[in-house]
Amino acid sequence: MQSRSQRRRRILKQCIQKKSKIEDNAHVTQEIDSEYEDVSEMEEDEHIQYEDEFDDEYESEEGEINIDSEDEEILEKEEQSQEQSQQTQQQQQPIQQQSKLKRKKKGMEQENQENQKRVWFYDEAENLDFDNRAYNMLHRVTTEWPCLSCDFVLTEEEQQQYKNKEYQKMNKYPYSVYLAAGTQAAQPTKNQIYLLKLSKMHKTKYDDDEASQSEEDSEDDNLSNDEEGQVHLSSVTGLKCGVNRIKTMNGQAIAAYWNENGDVNILDLNPLYKKLQSNQQSQFNLSQLHHKVFKNQHEGFALDWSRLKVGDLLSGSVDGKIYLYQLNNNDWIRENKAYEYHKGSVEDLQFSPIESFVFASCSTDGTLCIVDTREGKHKQAQILVKAHNCDVNVISWNQVSATLVATGADDGCFKIWDLKYPKNDAISEIQFHNKAITSIQFQPNSDSSIAVSSEDHKLSIWDFAVENENNNEDDVPDQLMFVHQGQKDLKELKYHPVYYEMIVSTSANGFNVFKPTLDEEEKKSEQSEEDQDQIPVIKEEDLNKYFQQMSIQ
Repeated sequence: MQSRSQRRRRILKQCIQKKSKIEDNAHVTQEIDSEYEDVSEMEEDEHIQYEDEFDDEYESEEGEINIDSEDEEILEKEEQSQEQSQQTQQQQQPIQQQSKLKRKKKGMEQENQENQKRVWFYDEAENLDFDNRAYNMLHRVTTEWPCLSCDFVLTEEEQQQYKNKEYQKMNKYPYSVYLAAGTQAAQPTKNQIYLLKLSKMHKTKYDDDEASQSEEDSEDDNLSNDEEGQVHLSSVTGLKCGVNRIKTMNGQAIAAYWNENGDVNILDLNPLYKKLQSNQQSQFNLSQLHHKVFKNQHEGFALDWSRLKVGDLLSGSVDGKIYLYQLNNNDWIRENKAYEYHKGSVEDLQFSPIESFVFASCSTDGTLCIVDTREGKHKQAQILVKAHNCDVNVISWNQVSATLVATGADDGCFKIWDLKYPKNDAISEIQFHNKAITSIQFQPNSDSSIAVSSEDHKLSIWDFAVENENNNEDDVPDQLMFVHQGQKDLKELKYHPVYYEMIVSTSANGFNVFKPTLDEEEKKSEQSEEDQDQIPVIKEEDLNKYFQQMSIQ
């Protein structure tokens, strides 16, 4: 039986297409594409179906009710056919019209008509068009092969800020970030580890709205908005198989990754990183870099580095085994004995943010487990929560409030649990996405904000500090802050460890790096503070001289 993660990779491989050819062995600079796909409006096309509120009529584009004689004859024939064949249920097919509108399926009961809402059927071939003010920044990057997983690599300054838990609000554009990612190529020998430098990422909020150029933006920022973003790409070849998941060690240029052959690899990416700092692209064979390989009987996806004890690493595989790796004299050693308490594939792992000897795991057996390694019990978890009635795909441990853990499941539901009360129900349960949850993460500096991605091609952002004021169940939840779309088969999202609200998401059609516009009042307050900082400071000596000159006159 395939694990949830295996099926996720298989779906991605079915969608693989070459997006760009990298010339001269990947030594090429790509431009960041800041042309966007729609998150709020859909262009009219024959692939879009509009469902009307009533069964017996539909509206034209001008809002007029429009039923022609031919349609009436067809409807009569359909009703007669239904009466003559009561024992056979035939599915009604919608009738296409020149106005690009299609009739709603017949046969709905009258009592349900009042509760019907307009439904938009989105065809994956549709082009989406969005309001550019929804994002403070949005850049898209396409590589030769799609990636299931990615993670940030931090500069020395960012690493120090990450260590001290110092977070920067994004008000000084442009920005640069480094990303490590592993590919899922059509041919195993073509797989690579990417290290990308995304630079000159400017604010894009008003790119297509010249009439509404914000007066709040600084003059320097506006002058540089037309400057194109850049991508510099370095790569590691010789992998021989695809990469399931990759994690960098606390933002350093050292990465651990699972591959399809069942190997856990620890790889030094510093030679690539040092060249990228000066925008030099490079390509190394795996044999040229310092790396260590740990063999396993089965492949896996679960992987996590400890933030508290540098060098500690966890891996989980589809056979339910969890291994702990520790750094000893500049070399990694794996414990001989595995933790085996799950009855299914281990899908995700997370170290505790406050205790180096505690970690959480989730599995296709539907459980969330908490383990204290000091207990020495490899066959039993100290806390076991029956979290979902299906596969639990991903988890996230809140970095601010360490008793909160979020779980995302195969049925599109995600929940938040309070570990102080492990026998109680989840404190929050959201069924917003209609397909499997693929990634979930609490915002690093928040105890209430969380981002979730799903196979329904949506990434949603929630804030549970917002009180529920809507009594109508059909309304959008008050806690839903933002929905990001335009990416196909979203696989993973990551908050930047330092830059406030910056997210990278990876999918079958590349990466998106963005910062959503969530709070305009906060933005105005930030700008006001910047304006105050620009007010020159008058020294007391200069002020006295000025008064003396005034008295002389």
